[in-house]
Order: sequence, then structure tokens, then C-alpha cells
Amino acid sequence: MIKPRNFLIFSVLCILMSSCATKESIVLFQDDDQKGAQNTSENVSYLYKNGTIQQNDILKVSVSALDMMSVAAFMADNMQARTPDQFLLDGFKVNENGKINLPLVGEVEVLGLTLNQASVFIQRELSKSIIDPIVNLNFLNFRFTILGEVNNPGTFSVYNPKINLIQALGLAGDITITGKRDNIKLMREVGGTMTTSIIDITNSDFMSSDVFYLEKDDIIYIEPTLTRITNSGYIGPLGSIATFMSLLLSVAVYSQN
Repeated sequence: MIKPRNFLIFSVLCILMSSCATKESIVLFQDDDQKGAQNTSENVSYLYKNGTIQQNDILKVSVSALDMMSVAAFMADNMQARTPDQFLLDGFKVNENGKINLPLVGEVEVLGLTLNQASVFIQRELSKSIIDPIVNLNFLNFRFTILGEVNNPGTFSVYNPKINLIQALGLAGDITITGKRDNIKLMREVGGTMTTSIIDITNSDFMSSDVFYLEKDDIIYIEPTLTRITNSGYIGPLGSIATFMSLLLSVAVYSQN
């Protein structure tokens, strides 16, 4: 028959062992390590290129001219404070045919064009009815997500598509002291397939890679260091064995008494 005190010690042992979190229960996207994610050090010849307009993009179209009354259809009410969602409602969505429907000119095909190319094209069309129009375009739905060991994780919307990884981390409050800086994962959809790149920002090579500048809907994950995992309750294989053997020895000594 099991003695009550031995049963109590065994129960405590089970609770202690089950309460230790594992690395697998803390770190996200672990299977990418086995899939062989691209290391940015292999590609150091990338220069910034303007992102092209795609289906379902929402564009802000700003038009000005000497006669501002002639472009009144493009002027939003700037007297009231606007939320990001309200700005989206004021934008022009690219439909499934790659076109936006604009006042004065009707449907304009912008699919595959950069913002500068689309601005020039729209300006040319507006010139048929407006004297010397000036057109500026911006993405309203340029968003990216940062998760993991940053001070302010979340999804961020920006109106300047030329934003790089360092600026994005700044918006998220920078990497915490317990975040890995040499194993940042960036997930990006390319041609309908989600790809993963491993970035080491302790090496300046990443500034010349194709992931230095972000693209719409990028996901960035900062993995915790071993110290952070340990403080979360993960002991590690050797620590677990040592703790387990120590508890067994304590049980054996105690049961002798």
C-alpha cells in the first residue's frame, strides 16, 4: 500500500513536471525551420521598387488644379476628424477588372501600374476636362503585422508604401531585450504562395535584400530568446532531467525516514 506521504510527493512531482512550458508551446511558425526558409544573406542585390497596384487595392486619389472648383468631386471634407476606416471609405477600390471608377473620367485601368505611372495616366485623362490638373496617389490599405517580442505588437496601416523593416519595428516599439535579432521571420505572399524569409538584422546585408522594404500584408515574427522562454517556465532538456532526478532522490530519502 502506498504511504500517504509518498503519494503526496508523487503528486507534487507530477504537477511540477507538467507545469513546465516547452519551447514548442511558446515559439510560433516552428515548421518553417524544417522547410528551409530563405536566408536573406543569399540575396544582397535588391533595390527598392515601387509596388504595383493589384485587385482590391484601395487608392487615395488627390487632385488639385488652378480652378479648385473644377476638382471639387475629388475633395473630401477636411473639416472633420477622420478615422482610418473613414479614409478607406473615401478611397477608390480596384475592381476585379483592375479598374477604378473616377469622377469626370469614368473607369480607368490601373492594374499592374506603379502609383507614379497611374498618377500620370489619370492626370492625362483629367486634362481633357480640367486645366493643368495635378494627381497624387497613395495606397490606403498598405498594412503589415508584427508579432512576438516587440513592445507594441499588432497590425499597422501606413500611407507611404516605401517603409522598410527598421521603420516597421520602430512603429512596433522596437524589439524587446528578450527578442531574437538574428532570426526574424518575414512571411510574404508571392504569386499566391506564402513564403518565409529569415532575417538577421545584426548583419547589415539584409539592407540590400528583397525583404528590407515591406510589401502589403507582410507578417513579421520576432522569436523569443532562450532566456525569455526559460522565464516563461521552460526548463530545457538538461534542466528537466536534473530537476526530475533531484526530486526522485528527495522522494527516496524521505521515504527512508
